[in-house]
Amino acid sequence: MRPRGKRFDGSDSLFRTHQDLVHRVGHAVWLTEFTPARLEILGFVNRLLQTFCELNICCAFVNAYPAYIADALSVYSTGGNVVSLLYIARTDSPILDNIYYKLPSFQLGTFTFALTPLELFANYRNYSLFAITQGVETVQFLLGVVDSVTCGAKSSINFPEFLWDTAVNFAFQMYVMVCVLLDSPKVLYL
Repeated sequence: MRPRGKRFDGSDSLFRTHQDLVHRVGHAVWLTEFTPARLEILGFVNRLLQTFCELNICCAFVNAYPAYIADALSVYSTGGNVVSLLYIARTDSPILDNIYYKLPSFQLGTFTFALTPLELFANYRNYSLFAITQGVETVQFLLGVVDSVTCGAKSSINFPEFLWDTAVNFAFQMYVMVCVLLDSPKVLYL
């Protein structure tokens, strides 16, 4: 998908700026602090984000779920039992091709992705409904695939800005969840 004819340029400028500040100041954290307030399936979402980041895949959760976690909304359904819209920047990764070409099921680390047939998205290659399972937990997500030049997990910080400018139009304050693996053992969630 190329929202408004654009593809994500894969920029990781915000991550590099952050790393530069840390290098100069030693402990600088300039990114807006995001403290999850609700725990319902948050552990599942965090593990999924971390798996994408470890595989160097740029992605971001948008729509109602991040706003629910931030305590800005009281519900998080995007319709039916779907939790959120998970946008993924498409590169040449075979894993992402499984999503893009709507493979019926596949493994991603410890997660099993199973395509949920839904007529609404049958003719839209860029959107799919997947039931994602890890252990005994299964959660449904609407996955959107956005064309990109080249990018990785560190581009995840810039990805929401691209989405807000080109694909997501809401009249309320935006919330997003991304994961970026820092050079240290810490994981940064926004």
